[in-house]
Amino acid sequence: MKTIIKTIQASLVLVALFAFTKTSQAVTITKTNGMGYTTTIESVVNNCNNTYTISLILTHNGCSGSNCQALSHLSIEAAPGTYSAISRTVLSGGFTYGSLIMGPSLGSDPFQGFKFDNTGNIGNGVAGSVRITYTIAGPLQQQRLSAKAGSAENIVTFTVADFTYVMTNNNTNCNQNNNQDTDGDGCIDAEDAFPNDAARCAVNYKTGTLAYEDLWPSKGDYDFNDMVVEYTFTSVTNASNKVIDIKAEFTVLAFGAGFRNGFGFQLPNAINQAHLSVTGMQISGNIVSLGSNGLENAQSKPTFIVFDNNYSIMQHPGTGIGVNTTPGAPYVTPATVTLNISVQPNTYTLAQLGLANFNPFIFVNQVRSHEVHLPNFAPTSLMNMSLFGTANDASNVAQNKYYVTENNIPWAIQIPEEFNHPKEKVDIIQTHLKFKDWAESNGTLFTDWYKNLPGYRNTNNIY
Repeated sequence: MKTIIKTIQASLVLVALFAFTKTSQAVTITKTNGMGYTTTIESVVNNCNNTYTISLILTHNGCSGSNCQALSHLSIEAAPGTYSAISRTVLSGGFTYGSLIMGPSLGSDPFQGFKFDNTGNIGNGVAGSVRITYTIAGPLQQQRLSAKAGSAENIVTFTVADFTYVMTNNNTNCNQNNNQDTDGDGCIDAEDAFPNDAARCAVNYKTGTLAYEDLWPSKGDYDFNDMVVEYTFTSVTNASNKVIDIKAEFTVLAFGAGFRNGFGFQLPNAINQAHLSVTGMQISGNIVSLGSNGLENAQSKPTFIVFDNNYSIMQHPGTGIGVNTTPGAPYVTPATVTLNISVQPNTYTLAQLGLANFNPFIFVNQVRSHEVHLPNFAPTSLMNMSLFGTANDASNVAQNKYYVTENNIPWAIQIPEEFNHPKEKVDIIQTHLKFKDWAESNGTLFTDWYKNLPGYRNTNNIY
């Protein structure tokens, strides 16, 4: 799970849409460890002597219970002999630690590096934030960070491209000549995430969380946990702003459903589908038909099936309804499916692909023609249109009104951060207390309804 803090301005109308733009604020990258922990690359500074000073911030949101346990140690991966000048600064809360272990061996951790051991006063109901600063010698390297809590390692991975992106976009590299273009690709080094790769220039991120009700067109129990998926699109563009490739990561957090549901997404523009190809789908049956390029057949717009059966992605723990929705049932580690999408070179910008307005959907209980989309997002070409306007659905196809009740209540939601989903059979309206006002106002009121603010939620109803 991860959230990239870049330039994304959350703008919820009835769903959240994202823009790939830059602001004057510092560029950071945040990824979600789990159990309420997130890690942020705050800064990367090239010291101009073959070393880099890196600042990471670990934050806990204050959640409590078996799925939000206290931090036991904080480990950072680094190659032996490359790290030094390690320090920590408590930004909020009362983070403590017993010892700083310099490694390289870190015991049970699946990597080498250094760690703050026997940590305290963060997690399990105690919010807090701590900055870890250190120096890396030699080139930047991929680094993992483990926020160990209970038996969960809660690992996030930062790539060299992640560190480079923060450094170059904050102008903290060693290059003092902002017009220098080392690789000659027309993208100056100060703005080039790949200064030594003439084919690549920038990295763009789009992230968020999706949650679905699968009993559409009936209202159902309205707990919005039948499918909960976090996503990250990482798109690489060249100096002409043309897309080279896209990595699409989808992490299934929970599904409170007995149905075997599939998940996919469609791009909004009817571009030439022969210009795209995709790998990495998790297909376990014969419900969907894919072409040789990996896209779904018989679609008017590019359509990608991520998986066809949620139960093939995460194993049911043996008790409870679905996975990670029933209190007391064993917790199952979220699973990630990664699609790698190739784009015909020098053909499409991000705007032309329409990724900012992608159309994600589930299809219900192995019936491909029974789709559930975000409110007012059109179905794909394979939809059974006769379902609209039945039961509690108030769609009006002629007016491009889809997947809402008479009061504008949707069956799917998208938010720009982690979603704390309700327990099984607990109505979202009784959990996120501003949700109803937001939906019925057509997204004009309480656009931050999903946040943990005073009066916004009944924490007893959250899984």
